This record gives sequence, structure tokens and C-alpha cells, in this order.
Amino acid sequence: MSTLEEFLSAGVLVAGNAWMSVAPATDRKMEGQDMKIVDRSKRNRNITRRRFLQVSAAATASAALIGMPALVRAQRARTFRFGSPTQPNTTYTQAMEIFATEAAKLSNNTVKIELYPSYQLGSIKDMLQATQLGTQSIGMAVPAWFSSWARPMDVYSLPFLVSSQERLWSALTGPFGERVVKPIETAGFKPLGYWIMGPRQMANNVRPIRKPEDMKGLKVRVINSPVFMETFRSLGANPVGLDASEMYLALQQKTVDGVDNATVDLVNLKLYEVTKYLSMTSHITDFFLVVMNKGLWDGLSSDEQKAIMQAMRKSMEWEWKAQPDAIKASVDKLTGSMQVNEITAEERKAFVEATRPVARQFEGSIGKDVIEQAIRELGFS
Repeated sequence: MSTLEEFLSAGVLVAGNAWMSVAPATDRKMEGQDMKIVDRSKRNRNITRRRFLQVSAAATASAALIGMPALVRAQRARTFRFGSPTQPNTTYTQAMEIFATEAAKLSNNTVKIELYPSYQLGSIKDMLQATQLGTQSIGMAVPAWFSSWARPMDVYSLPFLVSSQERLWSALTGPFGERVVKPIETAGFKPLGYWIMGPRQMANNVRPIRKPEDMKGLKVRVINSPVFMETFRSLGANPVGLDASEMYLALQQKTVDGVDNATVDLVNLKLYEVTKYLSMTSHITDFFLVVMNKGLWDGLSSDEQKAIMQAMRKSMEWEWKAQPDAIKASVDKLTGSMQVNEITAEERKAFVEATRPVARQFEGSIGKDVIEQAIRELGFS
């Protein structure tokens, strides 16, 4: 056995073990490799100090000949778990796949992202908390879910705020978006990027919605967010906070009368099976914020961070272009399954006026200056 082979069999890859000791708990493959090295070390614990030094010196010299940088790069390959509430075969999950593929390619395979869609890692709340703690590497949710950690995020939940998808893209990817999202870093999240959902519409089993008065008394499932709750109260509805994974059963069992959601998700979650009326209120234009655990992010090299951000940007550009077609296809499908009604410009004005006080009510928590800048950036109705 050569001195290098003896060194390797003794399990004294000090540099490699030092890196692996800080690998995230979720990286089971790296943990398994680390355990094997420790086991080999135990089997060779009788090596003497002098022999250790001799072997170490020989190994150092030999490593230069066999290409130690390649070995170190192989050891630095890391696996990150990305959990989401999105369903397979959706633009969201396709964007996740593009993100993972590009991150691996751009990082020379030092970054591997494993995808867990369809609530495999828990509810939205569970996954965000796990991402915050680092037991899950990457997660995603709409802005309302982040507002408990950063109140300015609530600005995106204000009704009738966004005038177009183009204005939203410009705001999110510009200084305003950076200003609003920055506070979540102190809560343990690193913002990576955004995937568009589209306008939220009203689906229910009681009646078509054409004017604010039609909302009166309806039990409507909404995100458990103060802004969402107050928006629907301002329309006379009784909002019920539930996780998205609970919507189908709540509608089926008549726990709620209706839900608000993007048309693509009404299709993805098959909510058209348990609702009758679809009213195109477009009261909120929503999107997913993708985040990584801040500690894991800080532990990456600058090259790995750059690869992840470039991969996210490529997935964003694809998804924002693909989603409008997905929205159109979803509306076509729902038109064949539900009774769909559009909202005229005049009818829309009544909804805008009924909900206008909501923005003023949250000036204290969101920040009056943030709301005023959002109106300028996004084109408040």
C-alpha cells in the first residue's frame, strides 16, 4: 500500500472533514460520506504519531500530482432541499426544475438542489419555519406569509394595488422591491427571486359576484393575514384563515362558501370540482417569493452564490413569460366547468372604493412611505 493510500484509508482527510463538519443536517449524502471517513479512522486508530506525520507529508506531495483541487471540489458538492406547495406539471414546478438544473450547471455541480413539490415537506407554515431554522434549505410562499417577519411585505397584499404584470416585475426587480424584501434577512431568510401567480379571483358556491354587496355574509377562505382578512371584511364577507392545502376539503364539507385564488391554482388544486361560480375580480396580483436559509447562504462561496442567483434569474425570466399563457389556458378550462362572469370597469370601481380604506388602516405597520412608493411604482387603481 502506498503512503497516500495508507493516509486515505486512515481517514485523515482533515480539510475534507473540516468542511463536512459544517454541512447542513439535511444533506444526508454528505453526512453518510463523513461517517464512513470516521469509521475508517476508527479501524486505523493504532497509527503512530510519527507514522502519521510521515504519511501526511507524503500525501501532501502526492496530492499535488493527482490534482487535489478536483478532490476538494468534489467534497464541497452540497445538496439543498427545496420544498414547495406547488403541484407537478405547473409553471411553478417547471421553474423550480430550471432553477435546480441551472444552479448545478453554473456551479460545476457543487450546488445540487433536490425538489419536493406538493407539500411533501409539510404545510406552507411548516416549510417556512423549517427554512428559517435551516432544516429545510429553500422554500417559497406568497408575500402575505412573510409579513409576520417583515411587515412591509404586506404592501403587496393591498387590494387593487398592481395595475399590470409589467409594472410588478419592474417594482420587484428594482430598488423598491429590494427595499421591501430586505428586512426578512434579519429573520433568517435570504431572498432569491420571484415567480408570478397572477390575479386572484373569487370562486364560491352561493352566487356570482358582481358588486361588493354580493360578498356580504360569504364565508371565504383567505390567507391568514391581517391585510387579507381586513380586505374581505371591508366587502362584508366573513374571512376564514386556512392553509392552501385545506381548501378543497373545506369547500367540499361546506366549511367555507368560497375561496380567493389565481385561476391557475383553481385548476392545479382542482377546486373547480367543489365550486360553482367564478367571478373575475382580480383584486390582488400575487406571486411567490423564493427564499433560502440565510445561514446556509452565508456559508456558500461567492461563486456558488453567483451561480444560484443567475439560475434564479433564468427561471424567473422563463416563468414570467410562460405564466400568462398558463392563466389563459386555466380560464378556458374553468369556463367549461364553472359559471364565469367578468367584472366591468364600472363594477370594478365599486370594489376599489369599498376597499380603499384598507391601505390607510395599515399605514402604521407597513409604513406610509412604503405604501405611497408602492402606489407610484405599481399604479394603484
